Amino acid sequence: MISDMQVSSMQSWRCPAVLRVKSAVFSAAAVAVALTFFPLWLAIPVAVVLAAWGLGMAVFAATVALDLDAGVLVLRMGLITRRVRLIDITAVLVDKTKVSIARSGGGEISLYAWRKSPLDGWLRVPAVAGDIGHAIASAVALAQDAKAKDHRGQPPSRARTGASARSRSALTTALLGCVGLAALASAFLVRLSWHNPVMTALGVILALALGISGLFYVLFTLWLMLPRRRSAAGTAG
Repeated sequence: MISDMQVSSMQSWRCPAVLRVKSAVFSAAAVAVALTFFPLWLAIPVAVVLAAWGLGMAVFAATVALDLDAGVLVLRMGLITRRVRLIDITAVLVDKTKVSIARSGGGEISLYAWRKSPLDGWLRVPAVAGDIGHAIASAVALAQDAKAKDHRGQPPSRARTGASARSRSALTTALLGCVGLAALASAFLVRLSWHNPVMTALGVILALALGISGLFYVLFTLWLMLPRRRSAAGTAG
């Protein structure tokens, strides 16, 4: 009976070891590209960030954990950890190997579990998005039922919680825009002058990839900011 209670109150999923090896290999390749095509003053910090991300994914891996007793969903991607209260989750959507979690006043969180690309399929990475999505939806339903049975009313800190969630969402949007601007600036710093035509072609491809992705991030950030400006203007009116 005790073991059943422990299983029902705590569930976790961890990405397979092959994805951790893949993250380490891709990170090492990205570090080599940065040190080769960027000037040294830019290559070193970029290489440090890429190495930290790759090592974090290799050591800590991607993990999804449901703590029903605490009413918390914990999402970990390497060194980054997100904690979401179950009662703040408004919807759970599963699209093939992608799980999207909508939060009240806090935007959406998406993750792939665990298959993301054809390479992952070739590596026989399991697709467990359906299991994770079903478990999260069931836990959210239980948390909402428990909340509905609580007759003590809404706590006074609910408004502050919503405000803090909106501020975190605004910070995430701003960071996304900064990443786009950094990618655009890095595109102009890629070394294109090489005696080897193959290296020159690779430099051009890298510059184009950075420029296009940076422009996409900037435009996407501006698109995310438009609804907020409209809602603020409507509130002021």
